[in-house]
Amino acid sequence: MTVEQRARYLERTFLNGREDYAISAWEQDHVSDLDSAIDGHIPEHLEIGAKLHALFGNVDRSRWIMNELFRLYPNWDTSVMMVVFRAHTSSELSEHHHLAKQIYVRMREQKGDACTIEDYDAWLVGFLEARSLTDAKQVFRDMVKGGYLLVSGATGRAESVLRRLHLLYHLGTDISKMTSIALDAISVLPPVYHGHIFGDWMKSAVVEKAPEAAAQILDVMLKRGYQPETFHFNMLLKALIRTKDTPNILKAENIGWRMIDEACKARERRSSDPQSIGKRFIDNDTGAGTVQGVPAANVTTFALIMQHHAKSLQWEHVEYLTRQLKETTVEPNATIMNVIMDNKCRQGAYSEAWVVYKALTNPQEGSKGVFPNGASLRCLWKTLRLALGDHATRNDPALPTPRELLKETISWRTLSRSRYDADRFRMGIAGADKGAVTSLIMHCFGYTQDLAGSLIALHVLRHHFSIFPTNKAAQILQKQMAWVDMARESESVRSQYFHSRSNKKNMERVVRVYNILLEQRLARMDLKEGEYEKLTEEQIGDVGLNLLSEYVRVMLKRNYPPEIVEAMIDTARRAVGVPDLPTGDMDAFEVV
Repeated sequence: MTVEQRARYLERTFLNGREDYAISAWEQDHVSDLDSAIDGHIPEHLEIGAKLHALFGNVDRSRWIMNELFRLYPNWDTSVMMVVFRAHTSSELSEHHHLAKQIYVRMREQKGDACTIEDYDAWLVGFLEARSLTDAKQVFRDMVKGGYLLVSGATGRAESVLRRLHLLYHLGTDISKMTSIALDAISVLPPVYHGHIFGDWMKSAVVEKAPEAAAQILDVMLKRGYQPETFHFNMLLKALIRTKDTPNILKAENIGWRMIDEACKARERRSSDPQSIGKRFIDNDTGAGTVQGVPAANVTTFALIMQHHAKSLQWEHVEYLTRQLKETTVEPNATIMNVIMDNKCRQGAYSEAWVVYKALTNPQEGSKGVFPNGASLRCLWKTLRLALGDHATRNDPALPTPRELLKETISWRTLSRSRYDADRFRMGIAGADKGAVTSLIMHCFGYTQDLAGSLIALHVLRHHFSIFPTNKAAQILQKQMAWVDMARESESVRSQYFHSRSNKKNMERVVRVYNILLEQRLARMDLKEGEYEKLTEEQIGDVGLNLLSEYVRVMLKRNYPPEIVEAMIDTARRAVGVPDLPTGDMDAFEVV
């Protein structure tokens, strides 16, 4: 067997899972050939040794072998260097990260003009893995300055640049690091990218609740001769408002209203003098960084200020801004729709919130519609929950039923799946606390005493949104069942339900049934010690969902024969447009 064949054999052995054997065999080869040990081993032997040790995680050994390889054969293929480089960046030791920088410099010099964009991408990913911001920024600079990353021309090139820039952002874990990344990128990229970079930088200031940093970013933009756009000022407004600090709130109000005033003036100028549109608002004669005005508000500005005043219950401001928005040429979007719906909800005008939603999402022919986001649907469920909880509005025919709103939610989810940001839309309806939307929906079905609908809703959340039932959902369901279980009592007993001991007794009874079913299900699962801990979150969630599904059927079966129970569930399933939706691992004929 030649040395080349031996090298290929050891590599195959290593990749087939026999790592220890391959490493041991290589080391044995290395020390057994005395002539090579004196005169120098042949390159193929050293190359495979460096690779195997690098892949195995023997970082220092792989580097020593690599150095020996290039000491003896300076012009050898540098691909082995990349393997050793990645071993260093994958290490948890900072010393190895410093050595990785040396390997990067050495490899780049040795390859010279033979470097490729793939090489730079590998170096960039390596330093990102090591979380070495300084080195990752250096690679990005070298990539741009060396002409490997084309920064002008087609849209595809711009996307390529921004994709790599966004990888760098992963290391921008605070405003200081994000500032460092942004300034570095601005220093090497042409002005066409600066607006995008400034925008990302501003977003970071918002996330970090750092309005001072946001203001400084605007100042940097002005000093560099870049005209801040409405988007950048909206970011400043968000940063100011999120602090909840009174002086910052007042600043946000002042800037926001000035922007809205500019939008109104722009409308007037548009009707009298089209040439005046787009006038710069930076007076370069008054010195760098002096803002003489603000840009005109867009729909997001209106939404931010309207939402702010709505939370302060300043309805007169909200109504005024709504009228002003209608008079501008600003196209509505999901943000402004949500604010208007939320305002209607806060005022108790629940059916009007639904009217706003239907009008904007199903516009008349020739009008531009709005595609709702997750927050839109969550707002609708909140509105319906409040409406059903109010005696004055619970029977309003202008409101959707829980089943109708669930059908709308499923239709929206089906449409949003085809979007590139589908997951963001799903997270939007779930909210920060995934259990919140489940509780909203369960309360709605509880008010209408629709047990079959509740069951379908739980399975829709699981199969369409990957949201599993919470303990709170189980408690809401138990209260609903306690009331439904009163159906067998007389009218007078039911009328006194909430004012008598029947409430407590019935709750105790339905909770007892739930606990019995839980014990029986766990007994059937017959989990051995330690097996429960091995279950995934999804498996645990499905156990809870199947338990609730069995529970609903058991309670319904107390009043109806099993075939009627299954017919009720099937009717609910078809009513919301999911006739094939799974509804648990037991049907009404199987439950006790």
